[in-house]
Amino acid sequence: MRNDLRGLSQALEDGPAHAGLAHERYAPVKDDLEEKESPWRKWLQWMEEARVPRDYTVAFSRWRESLRQWHTASVTVRAASRLLVGHGNASPTGVGLTLHHTWGVPVIPGSSLKGVLAAYLRAAFEPAEVEVACRRLFGVPGDRLTGQGATTGEVIFHDALWVASPVKKEEKTPLMLARDVLTVHQKTWYGGATAWPNDYDSPNPVAFLSVRPEGRFLLALSVAPGADAESVTLLRWAGDRLCEALSQCGVGGKTSAGYGRLTAEGEVVVNPPRAVSRPSPVRDEFKTWLDAQREAKTEQRKVLEDFESEWLRRLSTLPLGAREECAQAMRTLVKKNPKLQERRDDLLARLLAPSTSNH
Repeated sequence: MRNDLRGLSQALEDGPAHAGLAHERYAPVKDDLEEKESPWRKWLQWMEEARVPRDYTVAFSRWRESLRQWHTASVTVRAASRLLVGHGNASPTGVGLTLHHTWGVPVIPGSSLKGVLAAYLRAAFEPAEVEVACRRLFGVPGDRLTGQGATTGEVIFHDALWVASPVKKEEKTPLMLARDVLTVHQKTWYGGATAWPNDYDSPNPVAFLSVRPEGRFLLALSVAPGADAESVTLLRWAGDRLCEALSQCGVGGKTSAGYGRLTAEGEVVVNPPRAVSRPSPVRDEFKTWLDAQREAKTEQRKVLEDFESEWLRRLSTLPLGAREECAQAMRTLVKKNPKLQERRDDLLARLLAPSTSNH
């Protein structure tokens, strides 16, 4: 199989379309040949050209939107150094790397973030200071001797996905991976020799791939269903402590060498869950009317006139969530226009006002 794939790196000069698939399946057998003759070194060079897939932007937006079903604390973090997560995973290269299964972009598993936060809390606080917080964050196993029952953690640690940055059509998307090297100086000792390690062995450089610095990831923590209102405070506290842990301790492998440091680009923001949309014949009828105006290319001024005369009073009787949906649909049709924006915003403000007596 690998012989059949050997020419693939030459066929795709711009790097693999899916870095995860290429990393797991296309790696040639390691060799000690020179740079120009080595399929292994050419493959590493080819992998360096892996870029973020263009359609990933849509998938990322959809995933981010899905977080609105819970109370969610989120913040974007930037890699201040190289990142090596999943280096212990099974891999044909000998050094694993966690990449998104569907899109091939770097990703930090939520389980890794959870472990980093737990280790940081143990190292930075006295056990009594964070006992309650740790119990609520991570849960506890049951104890038959004390009769204490098992509990689950109240917070969901989502995978930190690569943040998709919009690029123009003519521009290339960002690079993700870079070649790295680890040099073993006692090859004989690690190979099972009975003699003690010494400084006379030849160095044995091991090449692998890691994530480039400056990559951005979205941290997201959510309150599990059924948690109480105080969990929102716990959520923000956990987000702040996780940012401290990633900045000071790092995540993944080789953190003692400075790898895995992530810096928050702002403060942790906690967003409430999105209101549940209930069936509404009036709302659906209004959206159908908007679609008809869009298809007929009706003048925006005429759309606003009809909205005020025919729809404003009817829509004002709807719940707030349904009115917000109608307002957003209206904004997508009547976009920012210097001559009409003031009137549009005034009509939508009347639609979203708590009292309907002013209509």
